[in-house]
Amino acid sequence: MFHYGFGFGYVLVQVLFFLLIVAWVVASLVAVVGLKKAKLSTIAKALWVMILLGIPVLGVVAYFIIKPTEEE
Repeated sequence: MFHYGFGFGYVLVQVLFFLLIVAWVVASLVAVVGLKKAKLSTIAKALWVMILLGIPVLGVVAYFIIKPTEEE
């Protein structure tokens, strides 16, 4: 008799991937809202948004490491 169905490991991996995607979406939204409040030029903000959306995970990590602010 064959066992067709989902094992516990498969379901666990799928849940973890789902949680990682949700965490990435939330972090991206937090970064974009943070950019809206940052005192940067329009071009700098546009470049950061392109980085955040163009390089999905690394862009968000870079944003939180660098924390872009305009030096006066």
